[in-house]
Amino acid sequence: MTSEDTPSGPGSYRRRARAKVYLKDPLALSRRGNFPIGEAIVSGDTSIAPGPTSSRFVVVDYDASADRVYAPTKWQERVEHWSHGQGEYLYDFAASQGTRQEVQINAWATAVDTLQLFEDENVFGREVPWAFEGSRLRILPQAMYDANAFYSRQTKALHFGYFADRKNHPIKTALSHDIVAHETSHAILDGLRPSYLESVHPDATGFHEYVGDVAAMLSLFRQRDFLRQLVMLPVKTRSFFNLVTELAPQVGEGLYGQADRAALRSARNTLTYRQVEGDRDPHVRGQVLTGFAFQVLEGLFRARLDSDMGRERGHGPQDLFRELMTAARHTMRMLLRPIDLLPPGNITFVEYVSIVLAVDRHFYAKDGLGYRKIAERAARQRGLHPSQHEYAYEIESELPTNRRLRERDIAMIRSSRVGAYRFLDANRKNFRIPGNRDFRVVGVGTNRRALDLGARAVPETIVQYQWEERVPLPRDVRATALDHVVLRAGGTVAVDEFVNLVHWSPQTPTTLRRDALREHAIRLITDRAIDFEPVSGLITSRPYFAGRDQSGGLRLMVNTARMHAGRASGASAGKAR
Repeated sequence: MTSEDTPSGPGSYRRRARAKVYLKDPLALSRRGNFPIGEAIVSGDTSIAPGPTSSRFVVVDYDASADRVYAPTKWQERVEHWSHGQGEYLYDFAASQGTRQEVQINAWATAVDTLQLFEDENVFGREVPWAFEGSRLRILPQAMYDANAFYSRQTKALHFGYFADRKNHPIKTALSHDIVAHETSHAILDGLRPSYLESVHPDATGFHEYVGDVAAMLSLFRQRDFLRQLVMLPVKTRSFFNLVTELAPQVGEGLYGQADRAALRSARNTLTYRQVEGDRDPHVRGQVLTGFAFQVLEGLFRARLDSDMGRERGHGPQDLFRELMTAARHTMRMLLRPIDLLPPGNITFVEYVSIVLAVDRHFYAKDGLGYRKIAERAARQRGLHPSQHEYAYEIESELPTNRRLRERDIAMIRSSRVGAYRFLDANRKNFRIPGNRDFRVVGVGTNRRALDLGARAVPETIVQYQWEERVPLPRDVRATALDHVVLRAGGTVAVDEFVNLVHWSPQTPTTLRRDALREHAIRLITDRAIDFEPVSGLITSRPYFAGRDQSGGLRLMVNTARMHAGRASGASAGKAR
């Protein structure tokens, strides 16, 4: 870094960047005029460079189909300014429509904005790690000629394909806000809970799809100017909920044709858990939770409009904008914030909903505005409420008594995973950790969250711990060299500044969990869904692949490149361009 690149003066290490992005995709732009173009702001970053490149992302424009690397995009303008003795550069990235640079900028800026959604003080209030060694997630904006896009931990990258529709028009998935946000969310969730992509339970991959879709849906509410303009339209043409719920309209039309489907997926659906329970397709399963999330968002919005205060204010455009933004903020807090408190080993839909309700009950015990009732009603309609299930998957709400805890030293807990381990090791009995299990701490983080009216919450330190239990498989399926699967037991503990317990979500190795894991593994084996030998190319391999664990057994891993492949047969049959 040279003096030419850095403003002089103390503390002048921060960067900001600005870029125009599609808020949906080029199809939505052609249908709606200039509305679906927004602005993404990269704020307070420590490095901005050509690519575009920032501290957490780098664009590498390599096209595997052409075996060619294209030049990176450089900022168009750089402006230096000072504020309170702090020097800062503002970098403007812009490109002409239809160029490779436009695709590079859109993918990078949308990915950065998605990460900022999760790290925002209204959601996690802390930085999110990646699941791989390294600090930057690669973005390959035009990675291959294929109607596919995926995140891969193995390549440390987001891969975005391009293809031709039925009229031979080029479609680039990296120009779709929803697809970029969705794939970035896979990387974010993998960084927070790596074991979810090593689980054979279909709810775990379905949950990955849900997080991607709900992030694409809720990140639109970061575009305040766009939504403010949208609610100014006449009532008959106001369609912000359609814009929110129709995911990836251009890609959906390119794959299926406008007469068949208006978008790749829709959050406005009536699917129930019982309807998808036998379906292993993560996209089908995930739509149950996505529909639940939209029900909560729309329910909160309608409740605010119908409240005494809402009726008193009226339903003018500014009132609609205010209530829409407020409903979205509360939806983010209710549905996204609990992701940071999920158990590390595995997740089912019912467990997630149980934690959502438990966290909301903790922060808003009286439910004065009735938001939790809206969520509970939506959960029951979807068959996701814990009370509707016989198995004991509801996360316990009763915490161990604080006075029984030992080693209540917050500095030690925050210092490292070893410090957090010492706290848990001293309290094995309280947290149901067997004395003969060598558990490990897999994550430690401290948040800085916001409350209502701009207040700050007491920081919480979140500790994830885990140990492994071997679940033997029946002899008639052991011919595959897989004689057992791994059940990851453990939990997540959240404590405040004084090491008072705020939340605990345990997952103990019950017979129910063992039997369910064994059943799902047997089905994968009988369906020949696992690659047991190394193969070349992630996209061409099966949905799962196996690798050796430390004990010499086989460990299963979801092949994320296959999560979206095969859903558009024939869509990529055109000529590569």
